[in-house]
Amino acid sequence: MHVKNLYFLLFLAIILVASSCKKDSPVAPKNTGPRKVTEAVNDSVSFVVDGKFYANPSDYTPFSFAFGNKGTDLKLSSTPGDWFLSGNNNMYWVGAADSVQYFSGFKTLLNNNSAGIEFSFIKNYRRANILYSGSFYVPNTYENFYALGDNKYAVDFGREGKEQGVAISLGTGGKSLTSFSQLWISDASTLTAESQQNSSFKITKIEAVKGTNNIIIEATFEANLFDKDEKPVKITNGFLRFTTLKYGNRF
Repeated sequence: MHVKNLYFLLFLAIILVASSCKKDSPVAPKNTGPRKVTEAVNDSVSFVVDGKFYANPSDYTPFSFAFGNKGTDLKLSSTPGDWFLSGNNNMYWVGAADSVQYFSGFKTLLNNNSAGIEFSFIKNYRRANILYSGSFYVPNTYENFYALGDNKYAVDFGREGKEQGVAISLGTGGKSLTSFSQLWISDASTLTAESQQNSSFKITKIEAVKGTNNIIIEATFEANLFDKDEKPVKITNGFLRFTTLKYGNRF
């Protein structure tokens, strides 16, 4: 199996890897590091988990960021396709041949580098409607990838790939917590859209950075995060501000 892209949930010691596959040469998601913008703005994130307050350090202003592709609507097949994950008994989870999932991710360290968080924004495309560039499918530059308002949590991120929206990954206290299932796709998950009832992720502000293709995004969020056994923990009072390309991360 050739790994098309590896989604690194965190850049801490504990990393959960969810992989998508393609039949050509391996290509990992691009992690392009901190952005350079022409107007000063502090990337910021803060929230509470189990009564503990988390925030990115004041001396670590820029987020690092990444992007990548996965398959969509994965189903069991006896033969691999362009996008696939290995299943049991020589079977494969194969993505829809005419579609691809694109995600744009942002991550930062927290609380004196003792924790880390990553946000992924996820959208599914027909291949005919997305740009193929540098071994990746990325949104066209005329597209506004982000929009004001509510976003759903994609609880099947890294698995069937049917859902679009956002995903959160948090590493703290020697464990990984995610807004989606950490189970391998061949293992049955108990998570459904109802698992994120009373959760929210709302983009409240999008501001253009003058003279660039960058925008400043602000959002509020609350979510259920799940450990490797799908036991929930609530993240509350979340605030996020970051600077990004208006059409999503890329080379």
